[in-house]
Amino acid sequence: MVEETFRSRFRTEVDGSDAPPGADYHMFIGPQHPWCEEPAHFIIHLKGERVVEADIRIGFNFRGMEKAMEARTWRQNTMLIPRACGICSAVHQNIYVRVVERLAGIEDQISERARLIRMFSCEAERIHSHMLWYGILAHDAGFDTMLHISWRDREIIMDIVEDISGNRVNPALMLPGGVKRDLPKEKIDRTRPKLNDLIKKVEYHKKVFVEEASIRNRLEDVGVLTKNDAKKTTPNGPTGRASGLPFDIRKSYPYELYDQLDWNLVYYTEGDILATTLVRLDETLESLQMCNQILDKLETADGELLARVRPRIPAGEYFARAEAPRGEDVHYGIANGTDKPERYKIRAPSLGNIDATLKRMDGEYIADMPVILRSYDPCFSCTNRIMIVNDTTGEKMIIGQDEFAHKAIKAKKYNRPFF
Repeated sequence: MVEETFRSRFRTEVDGSDAPPGADYHMFIGPQHPWCEEPAHFIIHLKGERVVEADIRIGFNFRGMEKAMEARTWRQNTMLIPRACGICSAVHQNIYVRVVERLAGIEDQISERARLIRMFSCEAERIHSHMLWYGILAHDAGFDTMLHISWRDREIIMDIVEDISGNRVNPALMLPGGVKRDLPKEKIDRTRPKLNDLIKKVEYHKKVFVEEASIRNRLEDVGVLTKNDAKKTTPNGPTGRASGLPFDIRKSYPYELYDQLDWNLVYYTEGDILATTLVRLDETLESLQMCNQILDKLETADGELLARVRPRIPAGEYFARAEAPRGEDVHYGIANGTDKPERYKIRAPSLGNIDATLKRMDGEYIADMPVILRSYDPCFSCTNRIMIVNDTTGEKMIIGQDEFAHKAIKAKKYNRPFF
């Protein structure tokens, strides 16, 4: 038995010189290209119109957020952390406040009502994220009718988010110790009919994807990721669940009060782009039902909205995670006893899905690349990191965006080494 040779898909050389055997020519796409709004450079190795393999180079959108957190207080970072990703802002904030609460030793002081409001915010975000995603997927597949229908109906959940938080995309409801806004009865009464109306609309969206041949034929049996390949490339979120990996942080490692809700973990086994779409459509329906359950519980839930957290956080470290719309979102924080973090690390879901998505491209037509890339809902602004390494001394340097720009300008101006 010949052992399979592993070939990394992450590239530093971008001229196609390290192409796999069998490729006749290479197509270079990105980091600025209509096919991919996200800044990534794809090296597509082709034989005719078929993809032999696809490689990627990332690192074009470094913002230095983790370094910026070290210069801000724990409280200030509560408003910075949602900017890690606009469409996953609530879940990033949720993990961050749970890290702070654990380090501060006040986990058991968070009221049931505060936890329920946090969960509602996260599930509302999942709904509008999935609806945005399958609208853009339909556009990439040439079915603009669904783009217009889904985005029109998405306004319902956006209005709900605005009603409960004051913002449409970045609700920023959470603080270490709880939440800063209540969800009173009059808002609950306004919200429930809208959720029920949206359930009917999403059910119709699913019917279109399943029954309309012009869109189904563009997605079915395209970009298949088998369960065996999924285990090798370790995708997370809807990408993994579409290939038969039934893993969801909310079920496997429940946080907040997810273990008190009645909901189903959605997964499919086909592994194609249609299965990935159906996972998100079914998850949207599950999240809408969960929001209704949360509203029911809020009718009787009590407790203070916000527990006190001292500015200085005791020394320690903690790892926390949650299920973002795109998959597993991981945060790791280190406190040194001051009012600012010593170090904070974010591993967003997109990084874990790159290998699986590139594997999906193998053997497919070049014309199918847009829908395959869209399948995992890429976000590189929350994925890119930078570490500068001196290849002579081995010295490593992790710096923020401003400091990087300052050093780069000086190095060029005075013709001197970066270090």
